[in-house]
Amino acid sequence: MPESWLSATAVRPHQQSPNRRWKLLAVPSSQHASLLFDLFGLLSDRTGHSRCRPLLRIVMDSLLRLPLDSKMVRSASGDVLVVTTSAAAAERRKLLESRGVQVLAFDGPGGRADLRSVVDWLGRQRYLSLMIEAGSKLNWSALESGVVDRIFFYYGPKILGGMEALPLAGGIGRRRRSDAIRIHNIAIHPIPPDEFAVEGYLDVHRNY
Repeated sequence: MPESWLSATAVRPHQQSPNRRWKLLAVPSSQHASLLFDLFGLLSDRTGHSRCRPLLRIVMDSLLRLPLDSKMVRSASGDVLVVTTSAAAAERRKLLESRGVQVLAFDGPGGRADLRSVVDWLGRQRYLSLMIEAGSKLNWSALESGVVDRIFFYYGPKILGGMEALPLAGGIGRRRRSDAIRIHNIAIHPIPPDEFAVEGYLDVHRNY
């Protein structure tokens, strides 16, 4: 559930705890961290933890539709990376770069920017962790590509419903329960007064 649907005053202290630097899909946190969004989930870092270098904010944007007057672009200071594809307009790329935004092209399946290539690039840049806060399609891409090893679900006492409601993870999914992506070592974290988080690990490294 997006944080905006929960009580921010209750959820944020839980996220900001030294031992709880997780939200939605994540790999182990550290001072060399990066934060990844899809185009429809633009947020800024709110953890408050000191870092050796600025948090790198990453936007997955296959056609460079990110508005030039968005808060993300206006606040860029060498700490915003937009990952796109070769189909994006070269002029649009120049406009973003002229505003201090780094742009990289990684072509992936279906004309989308490739998440696995992003993770490989972050490793070469000596980033040790990546937190993904995104929508249904990118969440599934992250799970399916095997880049996620820890996950947090945040729950609040609210029901929206609707036939067009998006799932946590979209994409093609898994048709058989035996093929489901399994989550292990489950822990429940109360968030007073009436919300809670579910933490779990995936089988990526099988080291737990």
